[in-house]
Amino acid sequence: MDAVIKVKVSELNASLLERLRTLFQGKEDTELTITYHSKANDYLVTLERSRKDMEEHNGIVTFTMEQLEEYTANNTK
Repeated sequence: MDAVIKVKVSELNASLLERLRTLFQGKEDTELTITYHSKANDYLVTLERSRKDMEEHNGIVTFTMEQLEEYTANNTK
């Protein structure tokens, strides 16, 4: 059986631990994993991927200032 239980840090208390213990009572091979996800971590992963893409020239579009000005003039109202 796999279960994902998402809780806020403020909900971590002895009562929650007791409820988990009751839920998995008699299942000696149970493994509980706590994972912390941070928006800062997501940002760093995205930033690292972007840096790698730039180094490898993946999906990079280049243009001159004149091309940018022309595009902006033709595509803004």
